[in-house]
Amino acid sequence: MSNFDRDSYLTMIDNLFTMYKNYGMQDPLNRAIRQTEENFINKVGKLEEDLKESLALEAYAKYGSINVEKPGVLRGSGSFNWGDFSRGYSYFWPRYEKYLINEKRWDDDTVRSIDISTNEILECIGNPKANESFDNRGLVLGYVQSGKTANFTGLINKAFDVGYKLVIVLAGMHNDLRTQTQLRLEKEVVGTIDSITNEKQGVAKIKTGGIQIETWTTPQGDISTANAIGIKNLDKPILAVVKKHKDVLPNLIELIRTSINMSDINPPTLIIDDEADQASVDTSNKTEPSTINKLIRELLSLFAKKAYVGYTATPFANLLIDADANHNDVGTDLYPKDFAISLPKPKDYCGPDEFFNTSGYVEDNKPMYIRYLSETDVNLLDEIKSKDDKDLFTEVPPTMEKAILSFLLTIAIRNLRGQTNEHNSMLIHTSRFTDVQNSMCSVIDKFYKKLSNEVLYDPESKYMDKLRILYEEDIVPIQSFNSLSNDQHHIYSWVEVYKEVRKIIGKVEVMEINGESEDALEYEKHKENGLNVIAIGGNKLSRGLTLDGLSISYYYRNSAMYDSLMQMGRWFGYRKGYMDLCRIYTSKELADNFEHLAIVMSELREEFKRYDELNVTPEEYAAKMKDHKSMSVTSPNKMKAAEKAPDYSDSLQQTRIFDNDKAFYEKNMDATLRFLNSIGNQFKVKEGSTRYHIAKEIPSTTIIKFLSSYETSKTASKVDSKKIANYIDDLTNKGKLNKFNVAVVDVTSSTLNSQPVKSKGIKKWKVNLGPISIQSAVLRSLGKDKGKTSKLVDLGAIVASNQEFVDIEGSSNNKAKNKALRDKENPLLMIYPLHPGVEPFSKLNINFTEDLVPIGIALSFPNFELDSSKTGDKTKTSYGYVHNRTVGGKD
Repeated sequence: MSNFDRDSYLTMIDNLFTMYKNYGMQDPLNRAIRQTEENFINKVGKLEEDLKESLALEAYAKYGSINVEKPGVLRGSGSFNWGDFSRGYSYFWPRYEKYLINEKRWDDDTVRSIDISTNEILECIGNPKANESFDNRGLVLGYVQSGKTANFTGLINKAFDVGYKLVIVLAGMHNDLRTQTQLRLEKEVVGTIDSITNEKQGVAKIKTGGIQIETWTTPQGDISTANAIGIKNLDKPILAVVKKHKDVLPNLIELIRTSINMSDINPPTLIIDDEADQASVDTSNKTEPSTINKLIRELLSLFAKKAYVGYTATPFANLLIDADANHNDVGTDLYPKDFAISLPKPKDYCGPDEFFNTSGYVEDNKPMYIRYLSETDVNLLDEIKSKDDKDLFTEVPPTMEKAILSFLLTIAIRNLRGQTNEHNSMLIHTSRFTDVQNSMCSVIDKFYKKLSNEVLYDPESKYMDKLRILYEEDIVPIQSFNSLSNDQHHIYSWVEVYKEVRKIIGKVEVMEINGESEDALEYEKHKENGLNVIAIGGNKLSRGLTLDGLSISYYYRNSAMYDSLMQMGRWFGYRKGYMDLCRIYTSKELADNFEHLAIVMSELREEFKRYDELNVTPEEYAAKMKDHKSMSVTSPNKMKAAEKAPDYSDSLQQTRIFDNDKAFYEKNMDATLRFLNSIGNQFKVKEGSTRYHIAKEIPSTTIIKFLSSYETSKTASKVDSKKIANYIDDLTNKGKLNKFNVAVVDVTSSTLNSQPVKSKGIKKWKVNLGPISIQSAVLRSLGKDKGKTSKLVDLGAIVASNQEFVDIEGSSNNKAKNKALRDKENPLLMIYPLHPGVEPFSKLNINFTEDLVPIGIALSFPNFELDSSKTGDKTKTSYGYVHNRTVGGKD
């Protein structure tokens, strides 16, 4: 084996892997390894098995460790028209890929995720070199502030590689967002060279001299009447970044129509609609579509080969478009008939799942990133109802003051951790009125100057103690909690932190960010030293624009619609190394609304994955979305294809909120005793780390009777026992639900004997439950009460991880597999006799005994809608909102 060259062998694997991957081949690494083995055997003879294995392991160590989650994809019957066309990414995508890795220093797995997901999208949008025409439409579901722009930038690069000539990006509705997108794409698709300094920028640093892209728009100039005059050459790669505006789109349409007519060239075109739920959806109740929707459809009608790809983090309106809507002049509506893709959550991204409990399990109760506004803050902000109330904001209220102090501590700690010269942002968003924002900015700026002077020059200042107490009582306890990346952060002494605060306190700017202000978030200009900014704004900060290094959010502005509220959550994003320092200062009501939205989005993404596995097409898909007592999914005029219909299919429902009057607990104890007595001796004990009493095959009528007499909290309950009873009754009448399993939760000895429990003086509490004797009530919410008021008890969650599958033989710690097992089993009703000795219940001053304890319930439902037959005979849900087609098949 003297002729064997190990480095050449590994280099060949590397080159083949890159080539196969760029040609979109399946399993490119294994292909590269096998081909290299074959090449070297032909060259030097047989290789020893140990040597081949060693070399393969080395290749896997470099590439195979990249663990990338695949996106969930719903494919339409018309999305596969590539035929035998072999994709080849020869220039634009390889250049962009290297730019992300070499220049932006992105992780390999992040870049690989973009590569995989954009391949999936490209396979759905049509072959630009095919002879036949196509009209493909799809939707890409990302996360708020998660890097959707990077994804569609990758798609654009690949589209130019495979033969698309014209790419149009509809970049929001405002100049700031359009300019931001234009600059990004010029760097990462076009690649620019400074005409004076000859300095290469963006992807031009990687490679130049290939195919040149013509841009019809600039950072300063959108498509206007002036530059829309004339004829454009449509036979070369063209990029246009335009606003979704009633005056801009007609100019673009006229320019393209004239150019096509005069040149007789109709280019294969890709239209990317950024923030596709904004303005693009038809909101008209008349026969004529709304303006922007009509203009986009008119633009699409110009081309023979066209693909429309909408990107959004809030797809509610897009999934409720009437799939059959048509117009004589501008054609079909923008329903994603050919594909819908749910992008996986990027590495190090902090989204709703990181801030809120979306699983419903006790273990998922989050550390306290959320801080509730004081009564003083709320009363003041509630008074400001119009722009005429701007003078009411005369001083910084107490919680806002605390938020600003928290921001200073965050900058200081990030510096101590080595994150110096990074951007740090704080958001204050309380009103859409620019006059109010202006007044608020002046007051906050004045306060901040006073705060800075006192911290720097007055050792007796009250802010010294406030900063120290905030650090020791708020930041240090959360620092002890593992951050998103499971980093254990060093806890600095107060003296170290205080010294750093004094260094950075003069480097913070207070800015007003709105259309009336001259202030601008110019992070790029401060990239060397980092920008530290307190940004006060409204609508301009509520969608699209990114706040780099956002850590502290002071937010008090509600919305009646899911999509608007979720977009306002600018605190979602990448928080690597400082997630534990992030805080949201808001009201209890708004925090609950965001948690509800987090659950809605989590369930929607899971639904995509399930339907992907069953090969359900977008035309067969009927999106369902959990409803809310005061919010709607989107604006009513975007919900013409929606039906109101609540459903508990494939869900875990649990009580977490309890009232404060004794009669409430007495009624539920009585209802539970009657229910358990009706089951009698059918219970069997299941021993383990937790003790359970389980009965199977209980008639649904018995469950309905219990739920009809059991009371859920009228104050703020997220679960309504009466609605669930009606739901079960409805399905039972349709032959869908005949039997339930029942589990009564008993003692968990390890928890009861743990040191934290003993230190609180909590002891075993026996409970008499008719045919069942409970050794000790269930311990929940040993920490702070989440209710924050004497009017109710909020335990957060009562179901422990995978406890909802305790009745199923063969269940494990794998939730996805357990859910599949549940689909073949009865639903489960769990009864929780809750320990009244914990703080949330002990504050109520109710005389709890062995015969009277709080009773919580939880129900684990199978998926009633999904089956592989797709016969179209599915149960209509009553879950919230659904598309008015039958799930799994067309009406």
